[in-house]
Amino acid sequence: MCKTIVLSTQEDSAVSHCPSCHVIYVWHKNLMLNFSEQDFMSFKSMLDEYRYCESGMPFPDQRERILLHTPHEDISFAFTQEELLQLLKLLDEALFMKEVYTLMRTEPGFR
Repeated sequence: MCKTIVLSTQEDSAVSHCPSCHVIYVWHKNLMLNFSEQDFMSFKSMLDEYRYCESGMPFPDQRERILLHTPHEDISFAFTQEELLQLLKLLDEALFMKEVYTLMRTEPGFR
């Protein structure tokens, strides 16, 4: 079992990291995404590009959402502008805290 450390939390979301197996977990409500450190950075870079995207599409609830496609053809994410900004804030904080823990060498797994 991994000894993860929580890097960032918000209302229904959290980002944690296992320094032993180098997996980053992004949890939001009933979804859990697992990333290698490199894949996490790629995911964050993709979201950063959409931060300034003005184009969205209307959904049945009459709210405009930005549609993000994943490498899996049948899976996409849909975010309102506010949701996307909240997610980016969560990921930015997680990256900052991961760096702090790494610099302090206080992550589980360091001896």
